[in-house]
Amino acid sequence: MLSQTFDDYEVVLVDDGGDDDLAGWVKQRGDDRLRVVRQENAGVSAARNRGVRESSGALVAFCDSDDLWTPDALERLIETYDADPQVGLVYGWYDVIDALGQPTGRIHTSEIEGEVWERLLVTNPVATSIALVPRAVFEAVGGFEVNRESFPIDVEDWALWIRIAEHHQVAVVREVLCHHRRHDTNSSSDVASLDAAYRHLLTSMFERRRGEPGYPADRLQELQGVALGRIEMILAWHSLNDDGNAEAARAYRRSARRHSPGLRRRPEYWRLGAAVAVLSVLGRSGYAAVRSTSSRIRRVVPIGASGTNA
Repeated sequence: MLSQTFDDYEVVLVDDGGDDDLAGWVKQRGDDRLRVVRQENAGVSAARNRGVRESSGALVAFCDSDDLWTPDALERLIETYDADPQVGLVYGWYDVIDALGQPTGRIHTSEIEGEVWERLLVTNPVATSIALVPRAVFEAVGGFEVNRESFPIDVEDWALWIRIAEHHQVAVVREVLCHHRRHDTNSSSDVASLDAAYRHLLTSMFERRRGEPGYPADRLQELQGVALGRIEMILAWHSLNDDGNAEAARAYRRSARRHSPGLRRRPEYWRLGAAVAVLSVLGRSGYAAVRSTSSRIRRVVPIGASGTNA
């Protein structure tokens, strides 16, 4: 982070009740751009909101502790914002690395930009660690929702992007600007909490629009079905990959098809069906072996993905 090609920035590190010596690490760096604020553990949303409050810049960007920016990440995000200062959110592409920092071969790309509220309801292409938001926009929409008491694992980042897109355009940098680390302790592995958080997200977002005069009710109903189908596909993959639960994955897949019949035309739907069959026939060890082989292939031939994927 400290080797960015754009160097006019400050770094606010929020120590959210951690037990490591973050303040000591900052002191060793001897860099005036770095400072630490400490709080009792309150969760990721509260920590991000605190970081924004403690900062002074007109633009804010986020980077989680186990993710890595490319050296030109800030420069490219700011260049894109400067080209159209009316945008409310700029984001970039990212790839996925493992716990040891090795590429997995999975690259998340997106072409979603402009007026994208409807598209963001059914997919989330934005990784928090490579998103830039004008402070004024962040404050106007209320920042990240703090729902930890209700949902131990939340989707507060996706909710924020949707709220921003209600009133602002979105821009994308079509380059990998962040390396997102995936490992066994990633918080997104709690399927039950994710299920509740996703459904809360959709309920709240659709309720906001139902009260607006002139927005077609039939269009909202159609979008809600597509969105439900999409999150149930995500939950099916988490059920497979995190819990090894083929029955839960199969049930989510059936429900997704019911809510969004168009899924039958998507390769992802059939790929999920094949994965369920592999787990059912080969068991967890066999399924893990197939995933491991697939991962090794991806390291040689990277596979692109769009939006939220498991």
